[in-house]
Amino acid sequence: MKRKYIFFSFAILLMLMLTGCSGVGSGIGSGLPQDKTPPSTTTGTLVGTVVDSASGLPFWSGQATIAGKTVQVRGGNFEIKNIPTGTHTLTVSKPHYQDQTMQVTIGRNSNVVEVKMNCVYSSAHLDLFARLVFAESKGESYEGQVAVAASILNRVVHRNYPNSLYGVIMQRDSRGYAQYSPIDDGSIHTPAGQSAKDAVRDALAGWDPSQGATGFFAPAKVTNKNNWVWKQVAIVQIGNHLFFRSQID
Repeated sequence: MKRKYIFFSFAILLMLMLTGCSGVGSGIGSGLPQDKTPPSTTTGTLVGTVVDSASGLPFWSGQATIAGKTVQVRGGNFEIKNIPTGTHTLTVSKPHYQDQTMQVTIGRNSNVVEVKMNCVYSSAHLDLFARLVFAESKGESYEGQVAVAASILNRVVHRNYPNSLYGVIMQRDSRGYAQYSPIDDGSIHTPAGQSAKDAVRDALAGWDPSQGATGFFAPAKVTNKNNWVWKQVAIVQIGNHLFFRSQID
């Protein structure tokens, strides 16, 4: 009888273990974790404004990079979504400006930052630049002045021209003639008006009415259609100037 009772008790215990009712190995009350799913990663959005530190003008172009994500700057603003929360390095870059790098702490939802960028050119070179724009665009609309300035800056970043502002302005051809006539005729020495100075700043900030041109000329003054400038790729005419891109660009 005693053996039968022991056997019967053992059978019941075995059944309980197999069905999990005893709690042994089930994780209940055993101290073992029941949920092994990793915690979800929270993210936030970074909204930024980018301006010229000297003029305060918003940038028309540029790039912002953080946490492996890169977006374009448009209208002085950028927005980067789905950034993991925490501290990251933000880098903003644009031609003619020093890269701006800063640490940004991203929280949930929207985060805001203002970035002020410093131009790489010295005040002396910016003055020379403004004097060239003033001499080349007398009588032109403000848009036309900005277009002249922008086309000069486009040469600085183009592979076929010197890679410095001063080098582009002072460049001469194989015959010794300056690329810009005010260098040879002396009008480069006339102080720039405020409009030309403003046009330089707008062009630096990224406004480009020339649509990427690397040169310009006045068709009314170059009547010989065999002149090399007429053989270039015309882009847009603004006022008295026809803006072009070189055939070898």
